[in-house]
Amino acid sequence: MCRLLKPILLKRLFKAWFAVLGLAVLYVLVDFAIDIRPPGVQSSYHFNLEPLAPDVPVFLRQDNLVVVVIARSAASIAGLRQASTNLQDPGSSRSHQPAFATNELRSRHAGYFVAYAIGTHLGCVLEAFGRGLQETCSNAAYDYAGRALQGENKFQNLAIPNYNFSNDFSTLTIRP
Repeated sequence: MCRLLKPILLKRLFKAWFAVLGLAVLYVLVDFAIDIRPPGVQSSYHFNLEPLAPDVPVFLRQDNLVVVVIARSAASIAGLRQASTNLQDPGSSRSHQPAFATNELRSRHAGYFVAYAIGTHLGCVLEAFGRGLQETCSNAAYDYAGRALQGENKFQNLAIPNYNFSNDFSTLTIRP
């Protein structure tokens, strides 16, 4: 009697395992087929900017989007144009940025820098440190052009969104 019970129990466990596996696969398929995000997630994001202090990173948040904006001084711009020895990817050849940001300052306007405020090493939020930006959960550091500084690990430059400023730089529009 005990020997007959084991194969029956194994068959039932096997069927239950396949049922759970089937439900998991069904859940994944439904999750990818139906987009249940809020309707405004894929639209443009608009940020009203107060006058920005030079060389002070400002972090802007809306929904699940966090960006950093830096108004760069003339001295900062000159320093960024000359710095290339301590950068991992000075030409931004392995970076994610729109075509307008494929320049040494990685921005549409030399006086302003905009990037997603998520690091590229471990994917943590950025914070200001000294004259640059750093991931909160690692030692990954970036300059005010979002270029990765030399360190123990290799990682990409910060990702640059597709953005526009109003004519007077009082409004920032980002299209994710």
